[in-house]
Amino acid sequence: MNLFDPRTFSTDWEIIIIDRLNRVIDSDRLMGFAGALREALELPVTVDVNSLEMPMGVNSSFAQFQERILRATDLATQVFGSYDLDLYPAAAHPVEMLFSSSHIHVGTILDETAAIRLENQLYRFMPAFAALAANSPVPSGMRGDYKSYRVRYQARGCTRPGSIRDPYLAQFSWGTDANAKLIGVPTLEVRITDCASSRQFLAELGVFVAAFVHQQGTMLREEPPAHAEYRDFLINRWAAAKYGLQATFHWNGATRPVVEILDEMLASCAEALEVLGASRTTLPLIAEMLHKRVCQADWAMALAARYPDHHLFASAYGKVLRHWGMFEEYLSIATPLEPVAAPDEEAVLAIHLETIGEGTHFYRTRDAMAFPPPLADEMIDCLEARGMIRREVSLERGLVLSRVQALE
Repeated sequence: MNLFDPRTFSTDWEIIIIDRLNRVIDSDRLMGFAGALREALELPVTVDVNSLEMPMGVNSSFAQFQERILRATDLATQVFGSYDLDLYPAAAHPVEMLFSSSHIHVGTILDETAAIRLENQLYRFMPAFAALAANSPVPSGMRGDYKSYRVRYQARGCTRPGSIRDPYLAQFSWGTDANAKLIGVPTLEVRITDCASSRQFLAELGVFVAAFVHQQGTMLREEPPAHAEYRDFLINRWAAAKYGLQATFHWNGATRPVVEILDEMLASCAEALEVLGASRTTLPLIAEMLHKRVCQADWAMALAARYPDHHLFASAYGKVLRHWGMFEEYLSIATPLEPVAAPDEEAVLAIHLETIGEGTHFYRTRDAMAFPPPLADEMIDCLEARGMIRREVSLERGLVLSRVQALE
């Protein structure tokens, strides 16, 4: 069985554009540039929220994908540069609240029922791709607590944890980590990945994601995931956002470093990579990232450590981002990082407690790890049983919670 025929892939690469004062160029001003690039590149370049969206067309090979990325960015750099503007390929802007992604579109898929089942099958792997692509450690007003604030805060509602869907009870859905998107483009869209700052990494990431999804499409299962697996997925998603490639996941009843899981994912899709004209040897950047547990967020955090002021960091980062090979140079000299332990039950409880202050609406606990209602309510019950919170009922607001003490 092969759900994808022909096997194709692409990316919708969202790139922030800044002026020489590091101010983000808004959507209205970008429209003319998008039109000029669309005509010159013969690609459907458009505008998203205050960013340029650079679709790379329908690709059937790694070489074709690489060539289009290089050509599009070379021309975009030239066009914007003539107006003293620069590309700012990062997943978050340090001053303005703006998140960007490099969504990966995997095609060609025509069976929506099968695509919904494939969503259910893929959700548990999405945190691994989030860890690999993490690249938003310094958004507006925040710094360094997460390697992907974009994933942690769901890109302001645009990248949400996948829900388990029954095709017979499903309506069209948009915005989840892996999303069947057969309206307009016959693809399964992987949305969890942060915007890439490296052209080589984007090329490698795109073909890896595509090959893995293609391979999963040859072994489609109909049974829904178990509740415990879904809970592990949500905890792993949080860990990926927090630690990037240093994360350790809950996996098949044990804990495993995410780099080992990604290594196995690469091995499992070797045949599909070959169909796309790629192999593990043509993905050297990902290999080095897994070996060192270093992602793009680690590079950004190393630079941000020199600039505690967000405006100064935005300026320095913008200058560095003009040079497409800088992440590769950093990776070549970066010290390997050690894995961080997977969150245990005490850590999960503490993360939920952090959402509660004085008179906090109970629904805020859903923000901790996006637990569904029964699991989130279990956290509330446990915190109350341990005397750490108290409940009150407000006729205006419903159930509110107040913290009594912190976890030791």
